[in-house]
Parts: sequence; C-alpha cells; structure tokens
Amino acid sequence: NFDGTDPVFGFVNGTMVNKWMIGSDTFLSPSKSMYISNNNLENLYTLNSATTVHAYREFSIPTDVFEIELSFDFKGVGDGNNDYMRVWFVPLDFDPTPGTLITAANSGGVQLGGNFSRISEFTNYAFNFISGDLRGNVGKILFEWRNNASGGTQPPAAVDNVRLKKVTCP
Repeated sequence: NFDGTDPVFGFVNGTMVNKWMIGSDTFLSPSKSMYISNNNLENLYTLNSATTVHAYREFSIPTDVFEIELSFDFKGVGDGNNDYMRVWFVPLDFDPTPGTLITAANSGGVQLGGNFSRISEFTNYAFNFISGDLRGNVGKILFEWRNNASGGTQPPAAVDNVRLKKVTCP
C-alpha cells in the first residue's frame, strides 16, 4: 500500500510543521499508512501551527473508462470545519502549493466528498467520479490536510488502502 517506492506518488509539504509522511505509527493493513506528523514519526499535529499540505498519486485513465471508483480508509479527528482532510481529482498539470487550499477554480479539479474529520477509527469511503476530459490521459488524486492553528483534537489525518478501479456497470 504505502512503501514509498512509487515514482508517481509524492508529497507537497514545503516547510510546514505538520507534514504528510509514510510510516508505521498507525495503519489498518498491512504495516504502514500515509499520515500527518509533526515529528516525522507519530500521527500527531501541532495544533497552533497553520498548515495546508498535499499528497498525490498520478494515474492513467484508459480511453474506454468513463467512471472510476476511488476507495480508501481514513481516520482523523482534527477540529470539524477547521482541521480536516479533503480529497481532489485534478488534471496532471495542476501542482498544489503548500499553505494554499485547493479549489475547483484554482485546480480545474473536482472535490470528492466533503471535509473528513471527527473519525477516530479507520473507516472506509468510496466515491465514483466521471473521468470526463481526462480519458486517455494522466490525472492526480490529491489528499489535502488543513489545520488553522486554533486548537483541535489528536490525531490528524491518516489514510490507508487507497484503490482506484474502473466502474464496469455504472
């Protein structure tokens, strides 16, 4: 799942205190997950340090694929509308900026689901989305963590078992 060897997978953390990383502090299976950390080890975040960071995975969309299912396991408590994770489907040429929230206008992308927070145990989520103009091209799935430095509750976001698959019978 997350072994850090995938060449089309990366983090956009910049100099933020709270950063995406791959580790074994928390996971569902088999032994690692991707999570926010303020110390490059534990799934903890600094509550009084504003952060917006991104993790992405590039993927090719065959020309015959019209609908895709994204599923993943998530946990993270955070602070409701202030500290949360969001998931985006964006074109390959969109490069997020640490400290800047993604929007449909600045990315050309589509947000999948709402703000993910207040989930203390790993929970599976699945979303179907239309591949649209990206058929036959490469796109990105982006995981965005945001906290606003006004408090919150540990732990921050953790993601495991990310899967993309073609929807064969929409």
